[in-house]
Amino acid sequence: MEQAITKNIATKDGAKEFQVRLIKEEGVGLLTTKNEENYLILDSIDYWYDLIQNEYPKKKKCSCKNEWFNVTFDYIFRQETNDVREIVITTICTNCNKISKPIYIDIDYSSTEELIENPITFCEKPNIKYKFQQLTSYWSGKNINEFLQFIFQDLKLNVYCWFSQHPENKKRFEKVSFEKAIQIITVNHRYFNFYFSAHELDTSSSNYLQQSNDNETHLKIGIWRKDEIIELSAPFSIMGYGLLYYINFCNQYLDKGNVKDKSEQFEIITTQLRQWLEENFITKRGKNCFDGKEAYEKLMKRRNIEN
Repeated sequence: MEQAITKNIATKDGAKEFQVRLIKEEGVGLLTTKNEENYLILDSIDYWYDLIQNEYPKKKKCSCKNEWFNVTFDYIFRQETNDVREIVITTICTNCNKISKPIYIDIDYSSTEELIENPITFCEKPNIKYKFQQLTSYWSGKNINEFLQFIFQDLKLNVYCWFSQHPENKKRFEKVSFEKAIQIITVNHRYFNFYFSAHELDTSSSNYLQQSNDNETHLKIGIWRKDEIIELSAPFSIMGYGLLYYINFCNQYLDKGNVKDKSEQFEIITTQLRQWLEENFITKRGKNCFDGKEAYEKLMKRRNIEN
């Protein structure tokens, strides 16, 4: 039998009725009290601001038209561990008592004590706009090779990789040459993310690395947010569609709720990057989409089959 605990969500001041805004597919949400105080669910503060740049989520409404809810979090644990595997969020309408479970959130990291101790986080300014970009690309092996060549030879950036080297399978965060980068993407297939910077990075710095409870070293999530770094994700293999890459960067960052600019040099670099993508790839999926010709044709063929 799975171990689980339930928490009735309330603020430190005792507020228990909330307006609810959720981005279900991303597992993030905002709770607003009748005093107009805002709280983000779980540890979603970084992702929340990224996700609302294009559209702010609408308030949840009950079928009785009421928009106020009591909220509970059900924490389901992994067998024989103290780590949370899944969180089920339940809302109860304060008018008609209708119960719904609008969102299930999978947790794939450790440790998870903070999620239980602090299920919601106060957020003074939940609707902040800043210069954030997430670009997506369906690419072939040839396309990723061309992209890395542009990064090294045209932009002349320092390139770092968070990867696992065969056969010892030890995770590393290292500066890599073009030859090493090509070897990683063509032979190793165990890399996690690439990072590009005009400045040298201290790959042993606590700004980037942290120790987990199991005494393993992990690269911190989102190191590109405040630093002048461009992130290229490892590809997501989508069955029947191909390999999908994400490129993340921002020319401004958030510091205690205030928007601050990164350098003019970094904005020049990211502008050149975007211009090169526009000139060399297909943009028909949308303004932030840059697909290789072969990969795009495969994508369209798959969609035509499904339709």
